[in-house]
Amino acid sequence: MQHLAKVKLLLSALFLAFLGFLDASYLTIVHYKRLIPPCSLHMGCEKVLTSNFAMVGPIPVALLGVIFYVAVLLICLLMIIEGLKLEKLLHLAIWIGFLFSIVLFLIQFLILKSFCQYCLLSEVISTGLLVVSVLKIKGDKKVEA
Repeated sequence: MQHLAKVKLLLSALFLAFLGFLDASYLTIVHYKRLIPPCSLHMGCEKVLTSNFAMVGPIPVALLGVIFYVAVLLICLLMIIEGLKLEKLLHLAIWIGFLFSIVLFLIQFLILKSFCQYCLLSEVISTGLLVVSVLKIKGDKKVEA
């Protein structure tokens, strides 16, 4: 894959991770302020964000999202600015985030039967990150061949 194409994919991942960071940060802030954000999905946010599934032990799921997106941001920045070869680490982090998002989506769909639009946004972003990551790996393999 040409250098410019690699950088474009990394910039795409960087942009998506930044959007995810904003979304997860917002949910983390409203969690600690004990607020329920406005929701247009038939009051689903309240049910999802106050459920037992909104926490992993003492840690809000939204804060885990912040940590995930910051990690992806840092890895992308190190790859772009420093030229470090962290493709495998980036791909692994993105897969972990994506799988976690799938679990959270299934909890909303199957157990809570309610959806949080902010959570769905994060799940869409993590899916977008996976697509970008897979495209980057496929492009890298074409160059090696």
